[in-house]
Amino acid sequence: MEQFDKKYEYTRKYHEYEMKIIKMAGYVSDHYLDMAIESDDFSTISSFLIDYFSGSAGKVFDVGYLYSKYKEFGLDEKVEDLDFNVNEWYKIRYELETLPNKLTSNDKRIMEMDEDEYIQYMIDKRKKEINE
Repeated sequence: MEQFDKKYEYTRKYHEYEMKIIKMAGYVSDHYLDMAIESDDFSTISSFLIDYFSGSAGKVFDVGYLYSKYKEFGLDEKVEDLDFNVNEWYKIRYELETLPNKLTSNDKRIMEMDEDEYIQYMIDKRKKEINE
């Protein structure tokens, strides 16, 4: 796989996991809010918790911690549409951080193609892969 393709694939997966992390943060925040309602303690608000757990407030946070809380509260069993693999998340993040940012001459050529040239390039590439 060419460097450009590899980086694109890891970037796509990374953004997919970011969306899952924000969704997971929402569920954990909702759980904390439910606990606050039960105890009649409203000292924290949902937006603060979502910012804290998703890291969007510029804070450094650990996805592993968020995931452990998600599992601790049993949310992984209640929420059916969120398939999150914390090990894969760390692997993707590592791969993105360690991939060299240097583009090969072929990568540069691909980036400079117009739409028709790129479509033809992808067709030829798929034909080559099928024939291998």
